Amino acid sequence: MSVSRRFLLVCTFLLVSIPVAAQTPELINNDSFRKDAQAAVDSIYNFNFDGADRVLASWKDQYPKHPLWTLLDGMEFWWHVLSDLQDTSQDEQFYNKMKKADYEARKLLQKQPSHADGLIIRAISNGYMARQFANREEWVTSLSYARKALKAYEYLLELEPDLDDLKLAEGLKLYYSAYLPEAYLIVKTVSWFLPQGDKQKGLDLIRQASEEAIFARAEATYFLGNINYHYEDDYQVALRNFEQLHSRYPNNNYYVRVLAKIYYEQKRYDKALSLIDKALERWEQQELPFEAVLKEELLSWKGSILRRQGRPKEALKSFENSFESSVSLPNSKQRSFYTRSGYWSGKILFDEGRKDEAKGYLKKVKKADSGASYRRKTENLLSKISD
Repeated sequence: MSVSRRFLLVCTFLLVSIPVAAQTPELINNDSFRKDAQAAVDSIYNFNFDGADRVLASWKDQYPKHPLWTLLDGMEFWWHVLSDLQDTSQDEQFYNKMKKADYEARKLLQKQPSHADGLIIRAISNGYMARQFANREEWVTSLSYARKALKAYEYLLELEPDLDDLKLAEGLKLYYSAYLPEAYLIVKTVSWFLPQGDKQKGLDLIRQASEEAIFARAEATYFLGNINYHYEDDYQVALRNFEQLHSRYPNNNYYVRVLAKIYYEQKRYDKALSLIDKALERWEQQELPFEAVLKEELLSWKGSILRRQGRPKEALKSFENSFESSVSLPNSKQRSFYTRSGYWSGKILFDEGRKDEAKGYLKKVKKADSGASYRRKTENLLSKISD
């Protein structure tokens, strides 16, 4: 073989092999990774963050610079934020984590523009930021991040239309495009602007995502519950959705609080009391995080049930303990359960003729920044005490 030919073969080898070696693999399309990633995400949703790290340890060792790890770190921190939305002190740290995930995904996409992992990281990270800015009612900023998420999602949908995680977004789009013009006349006048909707197909896609998706499985189940409960009036199905979430993620304080509220609203008081007592015992015995947030809400619902059952002394104890939990948490005067439990503590004490004790709660509620209806009731009670 001539020197020139050997030189040409070496150059060809280098040109082919170097880019391949530098490429980041698409883990989302690896069946083994999908199984481990689903288990890791489940662990995160169940507040078993160390377990998630253990499941993915070998993948992280093999691909230490993959941006998926930054996204998962942000998803873990999301639960610190969502568990107590009244605490705004962690917002900036959460945004920074998701911005970092988005930045790393953009760098990956500069080298590999159709990389499935990079696109899904962009869609998820920007979607989470859009959701949190919406929680803070910063609508313009929320819309900006939602557009970024949608752009990544639409490109990925063209490349991999059968990817299970995309079925949640596609299902929501189909459902709400059909629902909104039916529910709101003002939307009907501009319905031409919306994509063609199909409520049943949308629900079917969300259901598929709730069974097969990696990152969006729990979120899809949660959206199914919300849609069935608030829009379809199918309370039995909604309850099964929320019960499934609690059963799958028993250490998730957010899901147990949602389920307790729905049991209360549906007047399933025995189920609600059983759920509340078991959850309170579980959090205390296992020293699970966000116990004060859990007690603040669950004890308030318990107080309301006991009051309706004609057990005012027990109800008062629950309301007072709920109020104490609120006081121990950040931004207590802005918390809805601070005003709710404070008012009912004062009301029960007032009904028992313990007006001085009632006044102590009611004066605090009057100075609160939330719960306008409870504050109005509080002022009426205080006027009666003063008369």
